[in-house]
Amino acid sequence: MNFDKQPEVHIAIFGFMTSFIWEFLQMPFFDVGQATYWERTLGCTQASFGDAGILLVAYSLVSLLKRNRYWMFDPKIWMLGVYLGTGLTITLVIEIFATKVPRDWDWGWRYSDLMPVIPFVDVGLIPIVMWIVILSITLWFARRQPQVDRKDP
Repeated sequence: MNFDKQPEVHIAIFGFMTSFIWEFLQMPFFDVGQATYWERTLGCTQASFGDAGILLVAYSLVSLLKRNRYWMFDPKIWMLGVYLGTGLTITLVIEIFATKVPRDWDWGWRYSDLMPVIPFVDVGLIPIVMWIVILSITLWFARRQPQVDRKDP
């Protein structure tokens, strides 16, 4: 098995890399308090691993529904909808929970005054836009990588 040529590996790698860049770019929209640059870097790294995990869940769900791990090479509208919808749903749930946890927990975050917030759900617009952009870019990059034979066993 060529591990480095599997679609899930490409989704995870490109998902992590694009998320890592986005996490840093969106920092002004979050209240980081007195966090040092090192703490911010660690936070962005952890968030990027979480983002890559969400990407894998979204990709794998479509793979299960389609019964084909290589669906990204011939995506249908419904597949892209499930892929994007899964990422957005997970993000909404995490954002709602993470912004409501008590400050003394060692997890969660707060938005800065710069963050545009979606009414009624009190979720930042930037994390939602992130999933539309990052899921799309990740799929685009992953499709362009060398692959093994695309037939599922």
